[in-house]
Amino acid sequence: MDLISVGALKTLGLEVSIRDGVLKTTKCSMVVLKGVRRNNLYYLKGSTVTDQVATSTDSDDDSTRLWYMRLGYTGEKFLQALAKQDLLKSTRTYKLEFCEHCIIRKKTKVKFGTTTQCTKGILDYVHTNIWGPTKMTFIGGNYYFVTFIDDYSKRCWVYTMKHKEKVLQLFVEWKNNMEKSTERKIKVLR
Repeated sequence: MDLISVGALKTLGLEVSIRDGVLKTTKCSMVVLKGVRRNNLYYLKGSTVTDQVATSTDSDDDSTRLWYMRLGYTGEKFLQALAKQDLLKSTRTYKLEFCEHCIIRKKTKVKFGTTTQCTKGILDYVHTNIWGPTKMTFIGGNYYFVTFIDDYSKRCWVYTMKHKEKVLQLFVEWKNNMEKSTERKIKVLR
């Protein structure tokens, strides 16, 4: 079993914090090392990502991951191009494992295409949107809100809620009330 000295980590300029049975070692905002407490010892989760802190082995995979992170989560092709120019020291393999940060960073919102609808009456076309959670609560301790906008009349209804799960219930109630009062059915909900 390999041991890591907290004092040595501090000497290297790393911040060490322990909260709720989890030890985190950070450099700036990057988590370098994480451990979970079991029987008064902290067991390393994953592998380290800096070349100054060695755990069990300094493998090519760790070196590749380090360069990958240093270069702003660049792709394998870019790392290979740098390696061909002899710009990456001590790295021979350039295969990367799954990276959650990249998936989140590359995730984009699906955009609706531009449409021109010609509504002829109330409830022909209804827009809806859910927003939240808010940093501050609304009156009643609510963190979310949902809107229903009738495209024809441009009238807007706003409902606040504590949990997003309540959206369907609010929509059904709003739909029933609107269809009853206007004697029309919703044709399109967007």
